[in-house]
Amino acid sequence: MELSATTRISTILRENPAAIEAIVSINKHFEKLRNPVLRKVLASRVTIADAARIGKCRVEDFYEKLQPLGFSVASTPTHNKRAIPMETDVLERPAFMENLKATDTIVLDVRETIAKGDDPFLQIMDVVNKLSHEQVLCIVNTFEPIPLIAIVRPKGFEYYTETLGPNLVKTYFKREGVGEKLEVANSRTEENFDEVLARYSDTLQHIDVRQMEMPQPMVSILSALETLPKDGALYVHHRKVPQFLLPQLAERGFKVSIKEVGPNEVYLLIYR
Repeated sequence: MELSATTRISTILRENPAAIEAIVSINKHFEKLRNPVLRKVLASRVTIADAARIGKCRVEDFYEKLQPLGFSVASTPTHNKRAIPMETDVLERPAFMENLKATDTIVLDVRETIAKGDDPFLQIMDVVNKLSHEQVLCIVNTFEPIPLIAIVRPKGFEYYTETLGPNLVKTYFKREGVGEKLEVANSRTEENFDEVLARYSDTLQHIDVRQMEMPQPMVSILSALETLPKDGALYVHHRKVPQFLLPQLAERGFKVSIKEVGPNEVYLLIYR
C-alpha cells in the first residue's frame, strides 16, 4: 500500500493492524490508538498530515515507521517536489488561527460546568449553530474534546487544538463554508424504560460510570458495547444524560432508553 500525507489512519490500520504500535512509537500523543473506541472515533477522520500536526512531528516519521511493515511512499510528482508536506507545513497553524481576531472569537469555558457534573453539549451545539462564517469558537477545557471534534469536524468545520498546560486545553472551531444548522443524530427512543428492561432482563450487562471523570464515561460505555451480544442490552448507571454519547450510539446502530431517577442519577438501557 502506498502512503501519502492524505492517507487516513483508519486505512493504514485496516491494511496492517501492526501499524498501531508503529504509530504509537512515534509519539505519546498517539497512545489513544490502543483504545479500540477512540481508534474507531478518530482514525477514520484523521490523515497522516493531521496526525503529524497533532503529535508535533513530521509526516516523514510515519513513513519511516511504516515502511518496515510493507508500506511504500507515493512518488512525488516531478512538477511538484513539495507534494508531500514537510514538517514546516504540518506544524503550521491553519490560516484562520493566524488571522484570529478577539472581536470574532467566541470563548466558551466549560471547565466549571464539567466540574459540577453537568454536560455542556447542548450549550456548545447552540453556539456552534449560531456561529457565522467569520467567527471562531474557542472551547476551553481540561482535555481535548475528542467527542465534540468527532461530531463537528465532518460537518464542515476546521479545528485546531492548543495544549497550554496539564489542565488547560483550548480547541478552536471555524466553518469552512456557509453551512446549514448542524443536526446531530440522536439514538434516544420513546420506548418505555421498564418495558425494555423486562425484555432484556436475562441478557443484561451492567456498568457504573458515576464516579468517572469526562470523557472516561463515554469511552467505557462504548468499550463495553464492543462485546455486547446482539440480543443483549447494556444497563448504565450515570450521573446525567450523556448528550455527547447519543450521536455515537446512533452512528453505531444502537438505541437507548433513558430513565432520570433524580439529581445525579440516570439509568440508560442501550440495545440494538
